[in-house]
Amino acid sequence: MKIQIWSDFVCPFCYIGKRHLEQALKESGRDDVEIEMMSYELDPDFVDQPGMSVDQMLANKYGMSLSEARSNNARVKEMAANAGLNYDFDAMKHSNTFKAHKVFQLAKIQGLGHEVSEKFLSGYFEKGAYLNDDEQLVKLAVEAGMKEEDVRKALDSDEVGLKVRQDEQWSQMIGAKGVPHFVFDDKVSLSGAQPVETFKQALEYVENLPKEENVGMCEDGVCKV
Repeated sequence: MKIQIWSDFVCPFCYIGKRHLEQALKESGRDDVEIEMMSYELDPDFVDQPGMSVDQMLANKYGMSLSEARSNNARVKEMAANAGLNYDFDAMKHSNTFKAHKVFQLAKIQGLGHEVSEKFLSGYFEKGAYLNDDEQLVKLAVEAGMKEEDVRKALDSDEVGLKVRQDEQWSQMIGAKGVPHFVFDDKVSLSGAQPVETFKQALEYVENLPKEENVGMCEDGVCKV
């Protein structure tokens, strides 16, 4: 089974949803599942505002009071804690994530996509990493196993930038309205940080779907029934 996950590195529910899925796989005893992380920018036009807290950013974005934003983030922090994550909203530095996604796309090509994704998510939510800073991206990616020269090439590469856009176009084609968005074997979709039990039910449902009948096709120069 293959599961694709569209997510952004500054999406609080993306990290929580990823942990819920991982827990569901563990509890289900599934070790035969391939997970592919996919790029998605929640706000591709976001202009960084250094010094502005995440609480204030949220209040400005959704037209709520600062106290309401803090209460909202406190609830998210508790939800994250229940998933084994330690969110530090006071340290978070919200930013545009295009550079981070470019590095991530090269990491995927090198077989390090999961490692870099985890470093970026943990770095942002738990350690106050600024994901629009070249040096911090280099540091985190190198810690995940990439070579520094490759990270710097990715930051300047239009080619890997195109791969980010391709992932985002793909998400539009499949009707993803937001993230996290999970697709199981191109058959079943789930959106949001669903509970562990919901992921377990989805895994079982997809596993028990009838296999597609072979109705005859030509592929790679071979025709068979």
